[in-house]
Amino acid sequence: MSYTRPLEESDIPEIVKGWNEVLVYDNIEERQFKYVVLEDPNYEKDCNLLAVRDDRIVGFMGAVAREGILGKDGRGRPQERHYGYIKAFYVLDNYWSTGIGDRLLNEELKCLKARGKRFLWVGIYTGRFFFPGIDIRYKRLLRFFDENGFAREFTINDLATDLKSFEPNEYQTEAKRRAEGIGVKVMDYEPEMIGMVREFVKELNMKHWFPDYWERDFNKSGVALVALKDEKVIGWSEYSSNRPASEFGGIAVLEAFRHKGIGTCLLMESMIRMKELGVSKVVARWAPEGFYSKSGWKIFRKYVVYRRGISYS
Repeated sequence: MSYTRPLEESDIPEIVKGWNEVLVYDNIEERQFKYVVLEDPNYEKDCNLLAVRDDRIVGFMGAVAREGILGKDGRGRPQERHYGYIKAFYVLDNYWSTGIGDRLLNEELKCLKARGKRFLWVGIYTGRFFFPGIDIRYKRLLRFFDENGFAREFTINDLATDLKSFEPNEYQTEAKRRAEGIGVKVMDYEPEMIGMVREFVKELNMKHWFPDYWERDFNKSGVALVALKDEKVIGWSEYSSNRPASEFGGIAVLEAFRHKGIGTCLLMESMIRMKELGVSKVVARWAPEGFYSKSGWKIFRKYVVYRRGISYS
């Protein structure tokens, strides 16, 4: 006998064990699962479902409705108010033929319909996420969404670079010269700069990066650089000091100052600092290839982002 039911915290060890058996490119730990799913401010119990068969958890699908525009995390954008998101999904290899995946999807559609959502995305959720879409190496998952009314909207890249032998290239050196030529200085963020950063965040207007109360967590888990011009913050980047492998991002420059080498200069200085900290490999997730490739980064992973309408007929 098989059935679905909402996730309980006590299920996490078994879910993670099954997850790591089949999502081999995305192995996780129990603490990470809890943080991304249960501790997401937008978490709703009836949208995070298990499939159980013969007293064993054989599948999981987690979805997010994000009530209203901003959601409880403050990161939603106006164009997303009718969107729901699948942020995690797996079925154990020996149970695909039982229809478990279809059953989980149908239950999630009911959950999101009850909240008035019109579109269901697989990926691009800007809250706490595991991955921005379906890795192209998961052929069975791709086939599942292809066969269940989802359209492939676009692909998203993760990019990576090896810092062990990194030295700034000619493009980066020229970008630094251009930025300095218009009076821009890139330096480490210091707490006394918070007032200037507030003004930067206000002008940047990217809620999904800087939701309400962003200052409570600013620079808590990483280190940051700022680009200054005339005592005004016009650019920012943040990176992690984890070793040996780390992550980079986000990075942003005010619109009026883009295409002047400032973003590349921020990226280069971040790479230099990570190398000095002993980071050997760094990944930028959900990243634009054109910007990073000029600094020597290469595509590390590709994801497919899916979307389908939610029918009310």
